[in-house]
Amino acid sequence: MRKHLVAAAIALAFPLAAGPASAQSSFQYSCSNYGFVYSGAAAALHATCLTGNGTPKDTTLILTGIIVENGALMNANSSQPSTFQKFCGSINIYAEGPYVMLSATCAMSNGQPNETSIQLDNISNNNGNLVQGN
Repeated sequence: MRKHLVAAAIALAFPLAAGPASAQSSFQYSCSNYGFVYSGAAAALHATCLTGNGTPKDTTLILTGIIVENGALMNANSSQPSTFQKFCGSINIYAEGPYVMLSATCAMSNGQPNETSIQLDNISNNNGNLVQGN
């Protein structure tokens, strides 16, 4: 009995992770004038970022995997183009300390507007280019 209680206490103290944690974005520390743009019909992040030698460079990153479910922005964990921009307006990208947020007003299934936001993770400046991942 005591063995089972110890095992249960250890399991509660060290829960299993569902997957790797997302890294916070860092581009906001070396890029300026960043915000949401359309690149054709695709949702994108545009910024002026510094290269390794300090030269500013305009760069754009297509946002992938962001969808809307009943008026709420969601990450579909997909490399497919985002679709949220088809259902949302007042789209904005801003930083709150180390967190970069995408906010929008999106239509719920009943047609009512809903203010919603989602964190944009793991976006960095690689020599003047916005990149997501590694």
